[in-house]
Amino acid sequence: MRLLLGFLSFTLFLFSCQTNQHKMINGQLKSGTWRAMLQLDEKNVLPFTFEVNDSGEILIVNADERIRVKDIVYGDSGEVIINFPVFSTYVKATLKDNMLSGFWINPEKKDYKIPFTAQFGRNERFAVAESAAIFNAEGRWEVTFSQGTDGEYKAIGIFKQIGHKITGTFLTETGDYRYLEGQVEEGNLKLSCFDGAHAFLFTGYGKGSRIENGLFYSGNHWKEPWVAIRNDSFTLADPDTLTYLKEGYERLDFSFSDENGDSISLSDPQFKNKVVIVQIMGSWCPNCMDESAFLVDLHKKYHSKGLEIIAVDYEIRNDFEVFKRNVARMKKDLGITYPIVFGGPSKKSESAKTLPMLNHILSYPTTIFIDKKGKIKKIQTGFNGPGTGSLYNDYKKNTTVLIESLLKK
Repeated sequence: MRLLLGFLSFTLFLFSCQTNQHKMINGQLKSGTWRAMLQLDEKNVLPFTFEVNDSGEILIVNADERIRVKDIVYGDSGEVIINFPVFSTYVKATLKDNMLSGFWINPEKKDYKIPFTAQFGRNERFAVAESAAIFNAEGRWEVTFSQGTDGEYKAIGIFKQIGHKITGTFLTETGDYRYLEGQVEEGNLKLSCFDGAHAFLFTGYGKGSRIENGLFYSGNHWKEPWVAIRNDSFTLADPDTLTYLKEGYERLDFSFSDENGDSISLSDPQFKNKVVIVQIMGSWCPNCMDESAFLVDLHKKYHSKGLEIIAVDYEIRNDFEVFKRNVARMKKDLGITYPIVFGGPSKKSESAKTLPMLNHILSYPTTIFIDKKGKIKKIQTGFNGPGTGSLYNDYKKNTTVLIESLLKK
């Protein structure tokens, strides 16, 4: 997606709780619902909720999504460290009187931390007066981000609403903003999502068939305006047409190293006469992790029938050791059994140089489907994740049909 893109339902992917520096103390976090807040700036707070079950696990709640977190480490003086699955982010806080206070930290970014608090026994995401009037935001919206600037881009807003509660997502040409959940009070619209590694907050004001004065925050490092109008027929560009082979090239080829330093190329014997999916991705990218969860299932089902998958990982920090560490975490938490190789830095102008046969790398993920003869049959830009509902189900169905068709030929 456009920001750091456009994660997944991690309900089956767990961390182990091991440490030599802290001892585990069961029952420190009370079982039940907690309301957490990230202080993005002086005025804006991003709220989300999580549940602590009787086993001491945390379940982060975003609409229909539950992200399971098992790696919770307790110190001797009230210190709590919550390590999130797949990504390297964590919360470091102090527990006192059923309150957590500390910071959400991303070690992949220099000095990146956001104030974090959480209170036990509260289950509202955004506070709202039940007697307040309700703006009806349900439906399909034509959305424009950064309108009137060089960075302007379109999106589709898809929302469901029951009373004051609203859920949905924004779908762009390069991915979606995952499971969003929030409230509508009078005309004020607020939606948020926190998956352990990405913090999204959307605000706006709805009136009639328009939403105005919208602002989108990604953590404390990104803010941009947005507006929307109702439009049931609005569509985005076909994702199969945005990335393609340049003139003069007939096939995709590369040679990159995996985490063991072994070189892997599409010309290797393991890919000969096989159907191959090449996933261009980043370990930091939420949409890539959503897609990886789907590809894991696809690989399990069709690998024995001739399907190979290889992921090319582009990292924010162009560091092979960082790549090795992130690959180990992804493989463990997502159950990935196919190879992952290091493509280089994630900056698109740089990553495009590593695959010169493509017109560009527009999005993470970009997924390339190759037949048994080595010819590209489809290049999919972006990914419709589970937060898009029926679009996600359609993508899974259509991709499965494509793979089955290629395997038969």
